Amino acid sequence: MIISALLPRSSRLREFLLTTEIPLHAPDYLLVELKKYWPVIEKKAVKRGVSSAELAHFREEILSRIIFHPLSEYRPFLKRAYEICRGFDEKDTPFVALALALSLPIVTNDGGILDNRGQYEALPIEDLLR
Repeated sequence: MIISALLPRSSRLREFLLTTEIPLHAPDYLLVELKKYWPVIEKKAVKRGVSSAELAHFREEILSRIIFHPLSEYRPFLKRAYEICRGFDEKDTPFVALALALSLPIVTNDGGILDNRGQYEALPIEDLLR
């Protein structure tokens, strides 16, 4: 969801994330993933007309709105989340584990997460923007 909010110059999702009163939660693993893939994200953003400076600004604004949870808060749910995620993408395990721990939905456009909901709740991003 964060990457979807960063890439376009104008984004309804980014505007929503920056103005919503809904608490936003993410595993601290998100920061690791953002750092790892930042060069790719930056390259895509620049191709879409977003400067590196704008992108960094958007990133910091959005990240400042998120409540990050350390592994210790969702560790008890990792095994169950892994069992769920191994059928589509093991890298989604921290996100599913946190959703289970907090009993909150995952908001995403990730097909694997949306197609496999049932043991956890997941909503397409568009549902949130309605």
